[in-house]
Amino acid sequence: MDPVTEDPVNGSVEIWEFVNTTIDAHPIHLHAVHFQLLDRLPFDVRRWQRTAEVALGRAIQPAPEERGWKDTILCPPGQVTRIITPFVGEPGRFVWHCHMLEHEDNEMMRPYLLRA
Repeated sequence: MDPVTEDPVNGSVEIWEFVNTTIDAHPIHLHAVHFQLLDRLPFDVRRWQRTAEVALGRAIQPAPEERGWKDTILCPPGQVTRIITPFVGEPGRFVWHCHMLEHEDNEMMRPYLLRA
């Protein structure tokens, strides 16, 4: 029931960035869309914790098995995972979330609104 913070327009294409500051890899899933991995950018989490600055390293290109269309992508620790997503379909309210069982069990999901 959290407020919507992402509200793409139907027919638009967006680049989303998932910044993982944790020590765990998170499999992120978006409902109602498919997307492609653009790249991953490593960053120094400790520096970010001290200064709130995200100093990005050199982009890591997708491995061959990650180059197709996805609905779930692994977001490794200490990296910014960038995806490109066409938002096309029936407008409405959807969610995106981590597929870690503990997160799903605790309803840790973020709503997004696909606007007409």
